[in-house]
Amino acid sequence: MNNEEEEVKGMSNQEAMQQLADRFMNDAGFREEMRQDPEGAAERSGYQLDEEDRQALRSVDWSDSDEQLNERVSKAYRSWC
Repeated sequence: MNNEEEEVKGMSNQEAMQQLADRFMNDAGFREEMRQDPEGAAERSGYQLDEEDRQALRSVDWSDSDEQLNERVSKAYRSWC
């Protein structure tokens, strides 16, 4: 686990979800991992998810285009700020 992942573990869920959204929007490899296994990809990266977070990830249609997903994640990110 790298330092960035360790830092995420100590953050509030809001901060962790903001970092998750930022990584999703800027990291194509992570975005592909999220398409395959969103909960697993987030947790393998060190993000601690509560049940509300898991439900939010399950509610996303990960088959949408990158543009559509980035737009949704961006909107969610703004609501967390």
